[in-house]
Amino acid sequence: MTTRQAAPAGAPCWADLWTSDVEGSRRFYSELFGWEAQAPSPEFGGYFMFTRAGLPVAGGMGDMGDVRANNSWKIYLSVEDAAKTIESADASGAKVLAGADAVAELGTQAVLLDPAGATVGIWQPGSFPGFTVLNEAGTPDWFELLTRDYAQSVEFYRHVFGWEIEVGTATSSATRSSPPAMPSWRGSWTRARSCRRELPRSGRSTGGRTSTRQSPRCARSGAR
Repeated sequence: MTTRQAAPAGAPCWADLWTSDVEGSRRFYSELFGWEAQAPSPEFGGYFMFTRAGLPVAGGMGDMGDVRANNSWKIYLSVEDAAKTIESADASGAKVLAGADAVAELGTQAVLLDPAGATVGIWQPGSFPGFTVLNEAGTPDWFELLTRDYAQSVEFYRHVFGWEIEVGTATSSATRSSPPAMPSWRGSWTRARSCRRELPRSGRSTGGRTSTRQSPRCARSGAR
């Protein structure tokens, strides 16, 4: 188990689900990961938290008025200054989908479309740091970016978020993949048993391989 007070700048610190089936998603992830779905907050438009053993592990939100949910997960990277990050991202070819928005005293959020076309959120922590426990059952353990333009993405995240890049080497065909149909961020939460054997009835199996990491991709709403 890994615990932390807050994520380092540039690191994934939070993830939330924008779902067209709030009740189905609340039930699905509670059954799949042992999460507790907290009550939606009227103050924040119905946004709610998933917790595990009392600690926040993800967020969730349904349709926003006339804007229908697109059934997707969004990953947020921690930043020290949202306004400066937006300025740097814009100058580096990103599109600002949602500008800096203070969420009470919790922090400041924004949403970007990186130059390769992947959506990523940014979070400047206030009183809420995001994930504080990692790498145990029901908590986050891995995040990755799927991109069609590796060099462009590396340069963007290195410049804007201060990343240091370590390049791995594929050793078999099992470690290689085709370019994604749509660039995107993807997160995984630790889960010890097979999705096929234990998948809740409201979900759809994506495979029977036993893994200590199960990406949250099988929701009834079709979220990926």
